[in-house]
Order: sequence, then C-alpha cells, then structure tokens
Amino acid sequence: MKISEEQKELAVKLARENQMEHGMSCSESVFNALIRSGILDLPEDYTRIATGLSGGVAASGNTCGAIYGGLMALGWVYGRKNPFEAPKSPDPSKQQEFEKDYRFNMLRRFNCFVHDVEEQVGTTKCWDIVKGGGGYFDDKRVMKCPDIIVAATKTVLKYLEMSDEENRNLAFGYNILGFK
Repeated sequence: MKISEEQKELAVKLARENQMEHGMSCSESVFNALIRSGILDLPEDYTRIATGLSGGVAASGNTCGAIYGGLMALGWVYGRKNPFEAPKSPDPSKQQEFEKDYRFNMLRRFNCFVHDVEEQVGTTKCWDIVKGGGGYFDDKRVMKCPDIIVAATKTVLKYLEMSDEENRNLAFGYNILGFK
C-alpha cells in the first residue's frame, strides 16, 4: 500500500488531536486518524467499532487500545477477504506446510507490529501504562497516552506500507505458535 508523506503527517497529527482535543479513546484515535487521513477507505462512523477496545479492552487493562486501532487497520488492508475459505487449523507437525498458508504471512505482519510498538513503548499492557502513570485519571498517564497513540500510528503506517516481500522476510516476535 502506498501512503503519501502528507497522509502520514496528517494521520499522526489527527491521532494526537483525536485524543487530546476530541476525547477519543486510544483505539478510536488511531483507527479514526487512518480513516480521516484517507489511508483507510472507510466511512468515518466505522470508528465506533474501536470504542470497546480502549483501556486495554473495555477498561480491563489488557492490551493497549492504540495497538488494537493499528491491528484493525492492518486487518482491513491485509486480513482475509473471506474467512470461510480459510483452511482448517494446521497440524502442528506440518509447520512447513502452514508457513505457505496466507494466515502465516498475515500473522507475521500483525505480530511484528505489536512487538515493534512494545519495543518503543516498553509494554503492550494498558495496566502497566496506567500503573506507571499513577492511575487512569492521573496527569502523568494523561500525558503519556498521546505519545503512545502517536507511536502506534507511526508504526502501523510502516506496516501498512510494507511490501509482501518485506513482510515475508520479517522474523516473528514471540508467539504462541512457536514460529520464528
């Protein structure tokens, strides 16, 4: 996917603005910025599907919503068009066959995005961010989240633009599948 420099700059600006000026959550901020900048060809009201992912999924403190906003964008662009055409779950003894499957390469991009954000931010957990900032309503946390939203936005732009060949050459980060 080709993204202009103007679209990238606008997406980053809008992501921060969405949270700081419009009160959008982390997941909404990232996803909406990608829509409003013209990177994702979706109606703006699709932002609502990101609402429940804020606060680490419904304020549960799990994975940061900014990561979910990025994953939703990657899914829109690189996800399966028809999930009913997917092969059945692979036999673990046939890892080499699964590596030829579309899901393997799709997951590689998504997995590396998550680990890339984690490396920049220090965690994927909303709880760690909130706890480190003194609590959800603490000024330290309030000032930290826009930076995380921007980091997730910049990182997802890189993975949206990445070619299939570049994606195939990425090494998986930690994953439950045991892939490298």
